[in-house]
Amino acid sequence: MRFDYKMFHIDCTAYHDEDGSYHAHARITHSPGEHATHVEVFESGELDAFASESDAVHCARAWAIEWCDEALA
Repeated sequence: MRFDYKMFHIDCTAYHDEDGSYHAHARITHSPGEHATHVEVFESGELDAFASESDAVHCARAWAIEWCDEALA
């Protein structure tokens, strides 16, 4: 799931493990503004494991939104 939130581009994914669980992950990209010289990328790492892909992606999305809100605070 890819979407934009405030000043960030977010890509939420779920990695399917051998044991059948799905692991949530989010990648957050902050594009350079007028004064920035490079793109900043933030990785969530493995957030948690879920029984379904949709639950894992939902977790990654919620985590990413919270992270963005805190980064702008």
